Amino acid sequence: MSLISQPGSDYQLAQLTLDAGNARDIMLLLLDVHAVLDHLYLDGTRPQITAPAEDYLRESASPYTLRALISALDDVITMLTCAIRDAGPSSSPAADQPPPATLCHSDNEAEAR
Repeated sequence: MSLISQPGSDYQLAQLTLDAGNARDIMLLLLDVHAVLDHLYLDGTRPQITAPAEDYLRESASPYTLRALISALDDVITMLTCAIRDAGPSSSPAADQPPPATLCHSDNEAEAR
């Protein structure tokens, strides 16, 4: 996981309740920000474009580099996608169809990686 955990935060729990419209809008916003940052970063091949962003992150004492920020944002998008999916009504797939592919991992799968 790319999110940087602050010391002592491993055992803290937060709960947030959003209506479906707000959750969808936040998801779309995060996807747009991710796309813009990823496009600007271009795997670091154009440092003249990314240098100011790296400078801003460094000057603001961010624990993230631009690449790490993009990766962490991807993790947040995945977590929100899983939360939205899990909050919806369950539907059982037809017996003759395989279950849909998922990006969400259980805690045991995440620890195994």
